[in-house]
Amino acid sequence: MTIEEITGISIIKVVGKLNPPVDKTIDEIKEYFSTTEYTPLFDTEGKHHVVKFGIFKKVEDKPKYWLNILLFVATILSTIFAGSLNSGGNPFKNFSDILLGIPFSFSIMAILTCHELGHYFVSRKAGMITTLPYFIPAPHFLGTFGAVIKMKSMVPSRGTLLRVGMAGPLAGFLVALPITIIGIALSKIQPAPEGAAYLRLGDSFLFFILAKIIHPNIPQGADIFLHPMAFAGWLGFLVTSMNLIPIGQLDGGHISYSVFLKKRRYMYIPIIAVLIALGFLWLGWFIWGLLAFFLARRDPVIQDTITPLTKREKIYAILPLIVLILTFIPQPFAI
Repeated sequence: MTIEEITGISIIKVVGKLNPPVDKTIDEIKEYFSTTEYTPLFDTEGKHHVVKFGIFKKVEDKPKYWLNILLFVATILSTIFAGSLNSGGNPFKNFSDILLGIPFSFSIMAILTCHELGHYFVSRKAGMITTLPYFIPAPHFLGTFGAVIKMKSMVPSRGTLLRVGMAGPLAGFLVALPITIIGIALSKIQPAPEGAAYLRLGDSFLFFILAKIIHPNIPQGADIFLHPMAFAGWLGFLVTSMNLIPIGQLDGGHISYSVFLKKRRYMYIPIIAVLIALGFLWLGWFIWGLLAFFLARRDPVIQDTITPLTKREKIYAILPLIVLILTFIPQPFAI
């Protein structure tokens, strides 16, 4: 490396030019410092390469499996109760009604679990320290607030961030798709209640097409009343699309950062403006726009931002965008 400047106290910053081939030089520097307490970070400033050496706290991987299991079981129970109540049962009065909640619980838990395990296995394969999913039970008609995993180490490269970011939504989508198809097929066509208000679910482009294919002839004044599996699939589409919005710490934000790096910030104002505009269709988008504003203030830490994405990775980055377009629901709920 041709060194032009060295600065820093707790973190040493070296500015210059890495010897070509750059990717091989980066690997050699990583390997050399892997036996020391220092971690090198690779970036660019203008036409120069920047390498920062610092002592970063390495989080010990001490999993608390009991907590993961406890939350998983609690979320199964909360989604079973939610599914039972949504299906007209009342397990608090008639415990056998609990069986009515199994189709919804099984379906939504399968979607959420595969989403989080997609992140988990891809990040683990890249050598990252990652926890198992923490499921979040909730006492409402959905039964859950979803699930999260914690990444306790920095991301090695832009390509790794892309793969980790897209693995979850794509895995969840691939599970939600057959569940949705089966659920729509099991759904009933019934007359819409006259003069009575009832909750209507908005359509994503994909859900609309699937419903038209499976139920092509719906009489006037009738509607599709979703089977619990179809509702879980619909919800899976909604969660997937919301996660793929390209901002902040969302999956879509990680994907967009892997592609555009700091140029991603130019997307913030248009995206937040669109979310606020959509808030006139559904109030939830106002809240999501506010969350997006705060989530947008922090970028993922990538060890090597110098090495660009490969052509194949750039093509892969299009897949989440396609899924976002197919599953996005402008007005999820209406009465």
